[in-house]
Amino acid sequence: MTTTSSPTTPAPAPAPTLQPPAVLLMGSAGVGKTYALSTLAEAGLEVFAIVTEPTGVESLVDTWQKKKLDISRLHWKQITPTRTGFADMMAMAQKIGNMTYESLTKLPPQGNRSQARFIQLLATLSSFTCDRDGVNYGAVDSFGPSRVLVIDSLSGLNLMAMDLAVGDKPTAHQGEWGIAMSALEKLLNSLSSGLRCTFVLTAHLDREVDEITGGTRIMASALGRKLAPKLPRFFSEVVHAYRDGPNFYWSTISPGVDTKVRTLPLADKIAPSFIPIVDAYRARLIAIEEATKQKNPV
Repeated sequence: MTTTSSPTTPAPAPAPTLQPPAVLLMGSAGVGKTYALSTLAEAGLEVFAIVTEPTGVESLVDTWQKKKLDISRLHWKQITPTRTGFADMMAMAQKIGNMTYESLTKLPPQGNRSQARFIQLLATLSSFTCDRDGVNYGAVDSFGPSRVLVIDSLSGLNLMAMDLAVGDKPTAHQGEWGIAMSALEKLLNSLSSGLRCTFVLTAHLDREVDEITGGTRIMASALGRKLAPKLPRFFSEVVHAYRDGPNFYWSTISPGVDTKVRTLPLADKIAPSFIPIVDAYRARLIAIEEATKQKNPV
């Protein structure tokens, strides 16, 4: 589809008087994480989604149709982690078949990393062109409070960051792991604290060792053991999504799961909806605006 400029694309929004919500929604496959994104539209937000999962767009479109939501307010860009062609994979397979492990570890990063999907992701964040309508909506850091940026999911970002660091190389040494984790950490820090709109990141789960307590906890599945424990500090809400029989819930008190709350209650079996988070943010903005008017009457 030909990319065009939208005549109705708004000018960059002014900086908000309050940091917008940043939500990390964690859960296993099939617990309704993508389905819950539809409640962002029900909250009145225009949804901009970067989809890294192979069937993520299908799930979004199916949900919008099922709920009869306005699809003109749903925009997506699909960026899957896969980059290597089968010919390149065959070349690397031949190296794996003919080289020792020690030799493989000494290989430099392989392939054309200038085409890494991580770079395409950054280009999309700098200039979001919707796959559905071909319209360029500008940089995501110009989006205002009426919009929300969604990345579905962190698992795809993990693969993109490693591909950026090592390309087609089949192994990675500690330094290369560190490069990938640093790139991903900086990205998440910018997304969670540098936007003027709400940000939502979905993630799968993994069990990691808590280096402070020595025990294990369930955290978002991230690169390496050191990044996952840092993730909650970037977000205002860290929520566990799960299924109980045919019903889907959120929890902020799941045993052994790293969660965090600012708006949602400390509770189990919370209705899986972003509406309370969006409404609470709007209420805060209104309160600040009213207080400012009282202090500085016209």
